[in-house]
Formats: sequence, structure tokens, C-alpha cells
Amino acid sequence: MNIPNMLSIFRMILVPIFVLIFFSDMPHAMAYAAGIYALAGVTDVLDGIIARRFNMITKLGKILDPLADKLMTITVFVCITIRGIIPWWVILLLFAKDLLMVLGGIKLYREVSAVFAANVFGKAATVFLVLGGIVMMLFNEWIPIAFKNAFIYVAIAMSFLAFFSYLYQYIHYKRTKDVSKL
Repeated sequence: MNIPNMLSIFRMILVPIFVLIFFSDMPHAMAYAAGIYALAGVTDVLDGIIARRFNMITKLGKILDPLADKLMTITVFVCITIRGIIPWWVILLLFAKDLLMVLGGIKLYREVSAVFAANVFGKAATVFLVLGGIVMMLFNEWIPIAFKNAFIYVAIAMSFLAFFSYLYQYIHYKRTKDVSKL
């Protein structure tokens, strides 16, 4: 078990801690929950940097890293949806997209024992969702509805752009069987 994989597992451990703090009655719970989400975002960046810089990219890491990201992001957005910060239809769309990506990743893994590496669209969507989720948690009371709506539509657009970029990679792989695109 290398450091990047341990960081991914640490992010998974943060998921129930986030939920407990998010829904707690403790003072400043929302700020602490936002801090946990920020910590998860930082560890996501760190595990990628460490894995690439020190050649610690593993098959397990290629599965753990996006799984940890999906678990945390979906959990955060379900929680802020339950609190009424964003509407339910948003989380349903994001969840459906993530479910399709996970199922596609499983299918690809079964075909060639590999998964696609994160691309710029996926990374940008993740950064946008993390920053947007933190801002929503910290400043929900002061955010104009126009800003929330803009965030929602941009988040959905970025997430689906990432989805379609991975779908394009998969279709290209299926046509050419070129594993260098994985």
C-alpha cells in the first residue's frame, strides 16, 4: 500500500466524518464540514502529484482515487441538497452521470484490466464542484439565487462535458483497441 492509495483511503474515511459534522448541532458545523471537504480536495491533488512524481501509479490507485472522489462529492452534494441549498434534480443528474461513469469504468476494467486516467475535463469538473460546494456551505445565506443557478448550470455542464470526453475515449479505444489512450 503506497502513500497515494493511503490518501485515497483517507478520503473515503472522511466521508462519514463529513456527514456526522455536517448534520451536527455543534457551533460552526458547516464551516468544519467545508474544511473536511477542502481537506479531501487537497489530498486528492496530493495523491495525484505524489503518484505521478514518484512513479507510484497502481491499478488499485486508478480505482481508489476516482472512487474516493465520487463518494465524497456525491455525499457532499446529497447533504447540501437535503439542507435545501440546491434542488434535488441537480443531485439526481450528477448521480446518474456518476453511476454511468462507474459502470463504464467497471466494464472497461473487465475488458482490459485498466481504467482511463483522469483528463483535464474531469479534473476541472472536480475542482469546480469542490470549490462550489465549499462556497455553498460557507456562504449559503449570502449567495444570490442567480449565482446559485449559474453554479448549478455550469457544474452540470462541466460534469457532462467530462462524461462525454471519457465516453469519446472509450469509443476511440473500442474502435482502435489503442490502450495508450487509457
